[in-house]
Amino acid sequence: MRIGLDFDNTIVCYDAAIAVLAEKLLDLPVEVPRTKLCLRDHLRAAGREPEWTAFQGDLYGPGMVHAQPFEGAIDAMLQLVEQGHELIIVSHRSLRPYAGEPHDLHAAARAWVAERLHSSGLFAADNGSVNFLETRQEKVARIAELGCQAFLDDLPEVLCAPGFPASSKGILFDPACASMKLEGRLQISEWVQLPILLLMV
Repeated sequence: MRIGLDFDNTIVCYDAAIAVLAEKLLDLPVEVPRTKLCLRDHLRAAGREPEWTAFQGDLYGPGMVHAQPFEGAIDAMLQLVEQGHELIIVSHRSLRPYAGEPHDLHAAARAWVAERLHSSGLFAADNGSVNFLETRQEKVARIAELGCQAFLDDLPEVLCAPGFPASSKGILFDPACASMKLEGRLQISEWVQLPILLLMV
C-alpha cells in the first residue's frame, strides 16, 4: 500500500521547539504556558500579532532543530516499511515566512528529514518520497496524483477537502483527542495505532 503522511504536527511535534524559542525570542509573563495556543492567544490579546507571525517563521525555519518526531512515529514508520508499505510525505507549508527573516522553510523541513528520518533508514534522498507544496490545494492534488491509498493528517480540512481522492482512506491524527469524528474517516491518537489500523483497511 502507498501511504501518504503529512509532515507538520503529524510526523513532527513542535512542543519542545516552541518552549525553547518562546524563552529565546519572546518577552512573556511567567504565567503564560509555553504552548502554541497559549502563546498565540496571549500575543494576539496583547496586540502583538506581528510577533506571533514572525515567531512561526522562526519555528518552522531554524527552530526546527529543536523539534522532535512524535513519540512512536519512527518505530511505526519502520514497521510499516517492514510490512511492505511505501511511505510518502506530502505536506504544505509556505516557502518563506509571512513576516520576520526570509528563511527557506522548505529547506528547513528537508534538513530535518535528512537528520531525523534518513538516518533511521526512512525517505531516501531524492527519490520523490518527500513533497512540500505551498498550498493546501496543491497538496490535495499531489495526494491524488501520487495515488496514495491511505493518508494520515492532523487537519480534518485536508481529509475533507474538495478533490481529496475517494480512493484514499483518510486517517485523522488527533493526539489531543480534540476533534469530532469525521464521517468516512478513520482516526488515531498515537502513532503506535497506525500499523495495526492499516492491517484492517
